[in-house]
Amino acid sequence: MSQSPPPDRKEAFRQWLRRELWLETRVVLVLLAAGCTAVLGLDTLWSGFGAYWSRLNYQLTYVALEQHPVALIRTFANRLGDSEYGWGLFSLAEPMNVSSARQQLRLDFREIYGVGPDGTPQFQPTSSLKRADPATQKLRSFAYLSRYQHIESRRFTRLYQPEDPFNPTDSGTRLARLITKVFGLPDAFIHTVRSIVSAGLSGILLFSTVLGLSAAALWNSHRPARWWLKVLVWPTLASALIWLAIVVMSVSAALFGGLTPNTSALALFTALPFLFLAAKLPLRYAESLVRVVPPAVKTWDGIDRRKPRPPEPKPGETIPPMGGA
Repeated sequence: MSQSPPPDRKEAFRQWLRRELWLETRVVLVLLAAGCTAVLGLDTLWSGFGAYWSRLNYQLTYVALEQHPVALIRTFANRLGDSEYGWGLFSLAEPMNVSSARQQLRLDFREIYGVGPDGTPQFQPTSSLKRADPATQKLRSFAYLSRYQHIESRRFTRLYQPEDPFNPTDSGTRLARLITKVFGLPDAFIHTVRSIVSAGLSGILLFSTVLGLSAAALWNSHRPARWWLKVLVWPTLASALIWLAIVVMSVSAALFGGLTPNTSALALFTALPFLFLAAKLPLRYAESLVRVVPPAVKTWDGIDRRKPRPPEPKPGETIPPMGGA
């Protein structure tokens, strides 16, 4: 029984790529026509659409220039490097961040500038509370001291001593501070997400779009095979899609910027099928590199095992052949 030769993996990948390019190109043309029609129609029917459309494109341009993946990594790293972290949960928005907790304490108690040598809060000399209402001052002093002690008791005091320009911090202490940054990973992540949200609706749309496209491509792909590998690959694939989206918006601005400055949103909307294809492309190529070995076909050895075998004779016993003598 002859076995059919396995198909050429490279040729199969090229056929898949040509088919997907043709399908996605047709979808892109449909989206381009629909997007242009929708923008022109809304601009004609709604007088305030022009200002809203310009603001959306401006926000997308800002996100492309100021919140690309390298800038987000820099924001994450700066948050870790500039903050002091402890082991206490000071707030849900800024967990374990001692620097932010101290700053928020100063903002909540503007009339108090610190704690004296005797451990009592020190009020500003011009504070109206100190002159007008001693009872309120006492309550504010108690609340301030309670929060101050809560923050100071949950910080790494030995590692974060006041900086002395004449006695710089030794390398061992600086190395030990790196361990404390582990407590700051959730805070740095939340800070980075808040910086994305602060850019407005455009930043949320851009990042949620690339995360959704990359997640859909990974979910439907057989490579990587393990779910935890897909989780690790997900941010990298989404970052690559953000760079492609930035390239698309840059090319549209270069080609059609002379006609209208508002090209980013329509270009991004039109290029969604190509972004999805770009997300599937490396995963499909990884699948083509895996050689699928078909199961071996067993050849017939000439023995018909469907018929019953004759019983084996015992020692000294003669059994006549089956079917008679």
